[in-house]
Amino acid sequence: MNYSKLVILFFIGLFYSANAQNGSDQIFMSNGETIAVKVLRVEPNTITYTYLGEDLENVVEKDEVIKIIFKSGREQLFSHTMTGRKSISPTFEYPTMKQNEGAILPFEFVFDGAEAPEEGFEAQDYYYHNLMRRPERNTIAYQDVEITLKRLREAGITKANDMRDYEMTEIAKIVGAGILVTGKITVDYRSTTSSTSGSSTTRVNTKKKKVKTYSSDYSTSMDEFDTKVLFKIYNKNGDKIVDVNRVPFMATTRNNYITALNYLMKRTPYYQK
Repeated sequence: MNYSKLVILFFIGLFYSANAQNGSDQIFMSNGETIAVKVLRVEPNTITYTYLGEDLENVVEKDEVIKIIFKSGREQLFSHTMTGRKSISPTFEYPTMKQNEGAILPFEFVFDGAEAPEEGFEAQDYYYHNLMRRPERNTIAYQDVEITLKRLREAGITKANDMRDYEMTEIAKIVGAGILVTGKITVDYRSTTSSTSGSSTTRVNTKKKKVKTYSSDYSTSMDEFDTKVLFKIYNKNGDKIVDVNRVPFMATTRNNYITALNYLMKRTPYYQK
C-alpha cells in the first residue's frame, strides 16, 4: 500500500516538474500555427510577447490570433477570429501552382484608425515595381501585380482585409504562387510643426530724399505621422518565412512607409544586394 502511494506521488512530482520547466503561454494563430511564448501585454489591437529564453519583444496583431491559453490554464478568446473561414466557389478555376514564384498581395492600410484600401493597392504596386527596377537582383521570379489582382478579384477578394477570411494556403492556390508577400501599414497623424521666417528690403530715393522699407514673411508647416509597417512573407503551406515590423525614421509624409518597404525588400531571402 505504501509502495503504491510512493509510485503515485513520484509520477505526480514528474508531471508538475515537467510543467514547471516547460510552462509557457500558448498563442493560437489564425493560420493554424501555435507558438509557445511568454505573453507580456494584451493591448487593444496588439499582443506583445517574448519567446522562451529570449528578451526580444515581438508584436502580433490581435486580428491574427484566435486565442491564448496562459500557463495558468486561463483561456482568452478573440471573437473576431471565430467567425470561420470562407471557401472558394467550386466554379473558380485555380491557376497552375508555381511554387518558386512570388506574388505581391495588397497591403492592409489603416490611416487614423480607418481602412484605406486604395492606399494598400498603392503600396502593393510600389513594392512590385521597386522589385522590377533591378530584376537581376531577385533570386525568384515574381508574378505581374495585375495578374495577382485579377485572380484575387475572380475569387471574390477585392481588398486586403478580405484575405482575413481565407487561410494563406488558399490564397497561394488562388494566385498560383508559392511565395506570398504582404503586410499591414498603419499611419496615424501626430502633429503639425509651423515656422515663420521674414526678410526686409530698404529702398532709398535720392531725388525725393525718401527711404522706404519693405518686409515679407514666409510661413512653412510640416505634418508628422506615426507610421508602422508589419511585413510578412508566407510559403504555399502558410508558414511564415519573414515576420518583422519597422518604423520609418522622420515620418513627415503620409506615404513615408515606402522607405520602410524599400529597406525590408532588400533584406528578404529573395533579394541579392
